[in-house]
Amino acid sequence: MQNLAPLLNTILFHHREWFESKGNSGFYADLSEEFLQRECFAGATLVEANFQGAILDHANFKCADLRGANFYDAILTGANFQGSNLEESDLMWADLKGACLDGTRLDGAYLQGADLRETNITQAQLNSAYIDEDTLIS
Repeated sequence: MQNLAPLLNTILFHHREWFESKGNSGFYADLSEEFLQRECFAGATLVEANFQGAILDHANFKCADLRGANFYDAILTGANFQGSNLEESDLMWADLKGACLDGTRLDGAYLQGADLRETNITQAQLNSAYIDEDTLIS
C-alpha cells in the first residue's frame, strides 16, 4: 500500500475541485483503509470523502467541511473536529475515544456503534444525530 501522506495536499486540492465542480473536474478522495495518523485536514473541503476503515488517530480536522463523509469503522482516537461540519456523515462503529467535538455540527450524523467515550460531546449534539444501544457514551 502506498503512503498517501506526501500526496495529501494534492488529494485535498483535487477533492475540493471535484466537489465545487459537481464532479466535472478534480478527483474524488477515497482514503479508505489508509494510515493517516496525525495528518492535518484543518479547513479542508472533504464533502462525501471516503475514510472507511482508515487509521486517523490524532488527525486534525479543525473547521473542515466533512458533510456526508464516510468514516465507517475508522480509528479517530484523539482526533480534533473542533468547529467542523459532520452533518449526515457516517461514523458508525468509528472509534472517536478522546476526540475533540467542540462546536462540531453532527446534525443527521450516524453514530450507531461509535465509541464516544472521553469526548466532550454535548446532549444537544447527541440529540441531533442517530445513536443506538451500541453507541458508547461516557
